[in-house]
Amino acid sequence: MGVALHHRNLTTIYIAHGHLDHFGGLGVLLRRYPEARAIATPGSVELARAHGRALPAFRKWFPGQMPATLTLPEPCEDETFTLEGHELRIIEQGHTDGKNSTSLYVPSIDLVVGGDVLYNQCHAYVAETTPEIRENWIAALDRLAALNPKTAVAGHKKPGAPDTSECIETTRRYLTDFGRLQEETSTDRELFDAMHALYPDFAAKQAWLMFGLS
Repeated sequence: MGVALHHRNLTTIYIAHGHLDHFGGLGVLLRRYPEARAIATPGSVELARAHGRALPAFRKWFPGQMPATLTLPEPCEDETFTLEGHELRIIEQGHTDGKNSTSLYVPSIDLVVGGDVLYNQCHAYVAETTPEIRENWIAALDRLAALNPKTAVAGHKKPGAPDTSECIETTRRYLTDFGRLQEETSTDRELFDAMHALYPDFAAKQAWLMFGLS
């Protein structure tokens, strides 16, 4: 674990939103660092609790990958918290790839941690979106772009992709292209193939990202 290797003291774990892949390992982390505090916005905790109730279904979809029990983050009502004297600002983003998404902004180092508002050279989870949700998602991206960050860390990315602000515009373009191709194609297969033809080098070529789990 990078924190231990660099002899750092883990004090705060921030959960950007309540999808299971972002908080499922909290129990392991908190056993290793029992003094740490895991926090999330109340909306993210609400979604995490709902995903916790769906754990049997996730075990079916992802056999052998789910924890025996789930640990939820604590709800944090504050808009900011600090790390080693640096202010971290929580940005409420609404529904992007899931409900109650958030991002973090660290103004002292021009850093944006986008959560799943940002994807970097990999296919996005758009299965839960509608045109209205994607419009909100694009507005969330605009809020990040307006901060003009030097570094932008995506919630999901292709291994080796650089953490630059270019991924903000790439995510915006991906959402626009998905909406356009959804209208132009007649079947899920056509839409899937059209998106992969448009983004042939993107990672995560899984149909459930576009059409959901069943």
